Amino acid sequence: MTPDTITLTLPPEREFQRVAHLVLGGLAVRLNLTLEALEDLQLALDGLLDSGSAEEEVTLQLRVVDGAIEASVGPFRAQSVQHALEAEADGVGLRRVLDTVVDRVEVDAREGGDWVQLTKRIDPQRDGAA
Repeated sequence: MTPDTITLTLPPEREFQRVAHLVLGGLAVRLNLTLEALEDLQLALDGLLDSGSAEEEVTLQLRVVDGAIEASVGPFRAQSVQHALEAEADGVGLRRVLDTVVDRVEVDAREGGDWVQLTKRIDPQRDGAA
């Protein structure tokens, strides 16, 4: 059985990020995640969307697999997200933020541009006790 996928396509305007926060919040409630885990996912998503690497619409795909939440975000202009990950802004770049709040970050070249795969492990013992 394949895991369910939530797919959300967002216009480039920043105010639409709130919709992604609502979807993440609903998933967090369903999984009984801690507020900390939810905020980590929201920070990661905001960092990517605020990086300026997206040209137009961005799609967010969320799946829960093997004790983790996987988020695919894209498409981003080719190499632009990689550049954003490598750049340091006042010592705290996107890479540092993502490495702090999620367990794995990967960049994939797919049709239409680069996609970022974020993985956040969820601990049912700890998160379920929230």
